[in-house]
Amino acid sequence: MTVSFLDLAEAPAPVWGPDDEWLECVRVRDETHDVRSFVFRPVEPRSFRYRPGQFITLSLDIDGERVNRCYTLCSSPTKPDTLTITVKRVPGGRVSNWLHERVRPGTRLSAAGPSGSFCFPPGPVNVPARGQLYLSGGSGITPLMSMSRAWSDLGLDADVQFIHAARTPQDIVFDDELKVLARSLPRWRAVMVCESRGNTPGYNGLLGRLSLPLLQ
Repeated sequence: MTVSFLDLAEAPAPVWGPDDEWLECVRVRDETHDVRSFVFRPVEPRSFRYRPGQFITLSLDIDGERVNRCYTLCSSPTKPDTLTITVKRVPGGRVSNWLHERVRPGTRLSAAGPSGSFCFPPGPVNVPARGQLYLSGGSGITPLMSMSRAWSDLGLDADVQFIHAARTPQDIVFDDELKVLARSLPRWRAVMVCESRGNTPGYNGLLGRLSLPLLQ
């Protein structure tokens, strides 16, 4: 199945309607020392339809209690057979720790969605917005990663300045893929800003926190 820009622009209906859907984990991938990606496919055969930047809501049974959490999809709808969420393990975080400790290939979770309006494409169908500025920090990179992956897969001429903040170079989520995107998309540019060099003394990128002087 292929997905066109027209498909994304038409804001398709949720793939599974108002009821929860069972998803099965097919892959777990470490992104950094405390960030992990989980790839899911539907238990019942079907294709996912969503817009880059949207999220799903997981319904989890943790210690006998039903807990709901929203996670933005970092995958691209141009690859509609699976969904991917990327989760940072938060000290004391009930759900993030449960996901990191319990979810493995074969694990099944209940989810609903997709939802959310923080997504592209804005404006008329088949006319990508120009001069976009993407700002993210830490695991907040996920919706912008979904958008960037879609730009690349659709071969669109995206004029994007992507600025991402992290604590150290070791904490940059999707670091290698961001470099590949910068090489494959002629007007898509990525800049990393780290609070410190951490364990990378040779890091020569920007240091500090996102601020108006830094952006200027």
